[in-house]
Amino acid sequence: MLTEFEDEIITSPGPCKFLSIAKEFEKAGVVSYAIDVYTKIIDKYPDTFEAVVSRFALFLIANRYEKNGKKELAIPLMRRLNN
Repeated sequence: MLTEFEDEIITSPGPCKFLSIAKEFEKAGVVSYAIDVYTKIIDKYPDTFEAVVSRFALFLIANRYEKNGKKELAIPLMRRLNN
C-alpha cells in the first residue's frame, strides 16, 4: 500500500516534467528560462526531490556566473537560495 506522499509522486508528473524542461533549457543555453523553471519548481513543489535538484542547479548557475565575472547575475540567485 502506498502512502499519500508516494502516491502523489507516482501520479503527478508535474515537478519531474518541469525539471526535465529546465534541464533542456539549460543544455540549449537558454539559462534565463531554466532559472525561471527551477524557481517555479522550488516555489510550487518545495518539499520534493526536484526542488532539491533545482536549488543545486541554481547554485551551480550562480557559481558559473561568479566565475565568469557576472556577479550582478549571481547575487540574486544566491539570495534566492538563502530564502
